[in-house]
Amino acid sequence: MFTVQRGFSSFSVDDLDAVESFYRDVVGLRVHRTSMGLELDVTGGSAVFVYPKGEAHEPASHTVLNLVVPDVAAAAADLHAAGVDLVRYPGFAQDADGVVRSDDPRQGPTIGWFRDPARNVVALIEEA
Repeated sequence: MFTVQRGFSSFSVDDLDAVESFYRDVVGLRVHRTSMGLELDVTGGSAVFVYPKGEAHEPASHTVLNLVVPDVAAAAADLHAAGVDLVRYPGFAQDADGVVRSDDPRQGPTIGWFRDPARNVVALIEEA
């Protein structure tokens, strides 16, 4: 059996400068630039690594990052004020702001999704 010292997730982007500004100035995360890309501090522990792929980048077909927030509607309003709207998906009962609300955690969380400048999907999940 091998020993894991730490783990982290990662995803690619096409424009590192645009994504750095977005996650720092719009989303409000601490962002650290490294020689290989960006580290997003989302947990107070292991960072999420964002790496440049340039024109070879294709947005992921899944949610690349889940951000747990105290109030999804307030976070969505902040994003909207910054020019970022929530993504609407067929089959989900989303309110006027694009939020899927849940009164029963067994049915899923209160959640909304948005895209970063590289068109990757990020989720806002309300802490129950």
